[in-house]
Amino acid sequence: MNTSSNTAAAELIIQNKSTRVLVGGSPSYRCDYCGQVISERMRYSGVTIRDSAGNITEHFFCEEECMISQYPDI
Repeated sequence: MNTSSNTAAAELIIQNKSTRVLVGGSPSYRCDYCGQVISERMRYSGVTIRDSAGNITEHFFCEEECMISQYPDI
């Protein structure tokens, strides 16, 4: 289970938040908060974040609750 401190969260800029459904194939995504496998046809949340250095990363969550637990200010 990954957690972020409030200091680290303050340095992140959320670029995009979306709800997605995995179709065609199984890239074996896992929830970045609880580790649950995100399987084909499962609805999940995605967040694109830019850090203070300008790097962009994507994070995936099995449920809205996991996303809010990881990033409470969304």
